[in-house]
Amino acid sequence: MAAAAHPVRTLRELVTSLGAAITLVLADPKPRSIHDLRTGTRRIEAQLELLALLPDLPRHAKPAKKAAKLLCKVRRAAGSVRDLDVQRNIVASKSKEAAELRSLLKDRRSKAAEKLLHTLHKHQAKLTSALESLLEVLAPAESLTIPVQHLVALTLDWYARKASSAEKQDNRRLHNIRKAAKLARYIAESAISTPTRNLARTFESLQQSGGDWHDWHTLSGIAHRELGKSSRLAQDFGRRCEKSLANYQSHLKSLPEKLSSS
Repeated sequence: MAAAAHPVRTLRELVTSLGAAITLVLADPKPRSIHDLRTGTRRIEAQLELLALLPDLPRHAKPAKKAAKLLCKVRRAAGSVRDLDVQRNIVASKSKEAAELRSLLKDRRSKAAEKLLHTLHKHQAKLTSALESLLEVLAPAESLTIPVQHLVALTLDWYARKASSAEKQDNRRLHNIRKAAKLARYIAESAISTPTRNLARTFESLQQSGGDWHDWHTLSGIAHRELGKSSRLAQDFGRRCEKSLANYQSHLKSLPEKLSSS
């Protein structure tokens, strides 16, 4: 494939993939299909961020905003289910407390999946229509290409602005940087080349260390609320949260200057 990004063409492909992911979730909301659905919404959101950076495109802010709003509803509903799937997987202990917590998470997962299905039934048609309208507006720019080096520069600039504008409250700031790294990764993956692969891997690594902290932070909070602060399992999760936080902060400090958010 040519070393260039094709933002409108890629958006069209992502919209098709999202439709397939929604169909699979509606048929059976299994963990893998939920993961694909949430990732699909994020990739489209990243593509919309990229398109917003490009000059001389057909005016598309209004349909893009409408589509983004609906994508957010679906992503959040899918994210609630996906987070619970991850949390259930990392409760590895076979203790009585762990069994109690897994049972609680299983019940919450069932309710979150029901809510997701309701959200999809309610918004699927509107989301499909909004995305089709957006693609129709952007159709004259279907052949637009972005050279790899330009894409790299756009991605770095976008991430730097998002990371530097993250709220200074520690946990919220760390969470926002993690999300920015995830979208920056997807923007970089718009082109297939050595520079974009390397950049995407850098962001993916940051996304994963931030995600590890976020998962333990969330699970630790649940365990402390449901099992009590004196719970051995809750205390263990607290220590794991502290360790993952230290790893994430160390990762942030080790980033090249061009990626630093400090």
